[in-house]
Parts: sequence; C-alpha cells; structure tokens
Amino acid sequence: MFAYPSEDFYANVKVEILPELSYEKSKKALIDNFNYLLASGDSRRNYTLKPHINGFEIQGLDRGKREGGVLGVYLLFNDPTRTAITIYMLNQEPPLRFKTIEEYAVLRDRFLSGYTGCIRKGLNSHP
Repeated sequence: MFAYPSEDFYANVKVEILPELSYEKSKKALIDNFNYLLASGDSRRNYTLKPHINGFEIQGLDRGKREGGVLGVYLLFNDPTRTAITIYMLNQEPPLRFKTIEEYAVLRDRFLSGYTGCIRKGLNSHP
C-alpha cells in the first residue's frame, strides 16, 4: 500500500513472480480478467498510455467519474523476470489529495512513472 504523507492510501499494489512453466497461461488469465473488468463496469481503457513504461508492458482502465473506492486498475508485466504487477488506484474524498478526475490522472501518471522507474532500477541492479 502506498500513501502520500498525512493522507490515506493512494495505491494498492500486488506484485507476483509467476512460475516459469505457467507464465504465459497466468499472464493470459490476468489479461482476460482485466478485459472482463473493462467490459463489465463503468470504466474505460486508458489509451493515453504508451504500451510500455520503463520496460514494463502496461495497460490500464479508469472510471470516468470520482466514484467508488477504486478509480483505476493497472496491469504491468516484465516478461524476462516473469513479474506481474496489479495496481489499484484508490479514491479519496476532497479536499484531500485531488478534487477532480483530471487531478487524479496527473497523480496517477506521476505514480506509474515513478514506481516503474524505481522497480526498473532494482531489476537492473540484480543479475
């Protein structure tokens, strides 16, 4: 769980190292689940993302309004290390953190860039 100082949690992050023998099958299952969430809810795919960020394959979805406990879900993969990361971007009532969906998008993008950059450094420092 990630939070900004003196505020509630902002992101719930689940990191998995998937088994080598079932990596492709597990990756497909995670993507299928992501697509199910996209098709069954009031969210829309984030097409402003590039397909990769700091070496991670990424796709995401966001709600169109500041409603509910989760505003966005982001799925990241790093095939060489068989790493799968699911990030749930959490809502928080104003006047804390952000007041509009546009402010949320700025913080979301900053978090995704900073988090993946930090993880990439860690992955590059280990053989």
